[in-house]
Amino acid sequence: MLTPTEKSVALIDAARSLFIKKGFAKVGMREIAGLAGLNPMQAYRLGLAKEDLLAEISIQLTAEQLTTITAGFSPGPDETLQTFVERYLLQFYESDIAYISIRKESAAYGWMWSSKYESRIIEQVIAVLQPLSDAMASQGLQNIPDRGFSIWAMYYVGYRLAVIKGASANDCLNQIKNSLTLVLR
Repeated sequence: MLTPTEKSVALIDAARSLFIKKGFAKVGMREIAGLAGLNPMQAYRLGLAKEDLLAEISIQLTAEQLTTITAGFSPGPDETLQTFVERYLLQFYESDIAYISIRKESAAYGWMWSSKYESRIIEQVIAVLQPLSDAMASQGLQNIPDRGFSIWAMYYVGYRLAVIKGASANDCLNQIKNSLTLVLR
């Protein structure tokens, strides 16, 4: 017999697989529970609504990004602050586009997530921005939190191209390069 934690993991894994394959809107809790080897009532008893599963998956994806994306800034003739930020964001665009079926749903349904996810998501955003903040500090820039949040907002402006028009990671980055230049002055 599975523990509640094991059931939750199975449910999240099943939802991730189905959301990638079919999209969030086309999958029901009954199907998710079935793939996880649970009945729907067992799933509901875990306290994970479909929107909660999406939040858990989104957090999982960002955690994976944080372990796989190269974040080191090595200032020199081959890498300026601008090229580092562009390289870093390009890696995020590539990763987010690979999971676009989940990421776009997260943006659409994120307002429905319970408050228990807010602190985890905020921690992840800070972790994503930390290498950028460190790089800007190493170059003596001021107002780093403001610049970091500006970059984060710009990131999503670029990402909209992928969601709306199926643009590539390079297209997304090109959309914001001029604005990045201004923020990194």
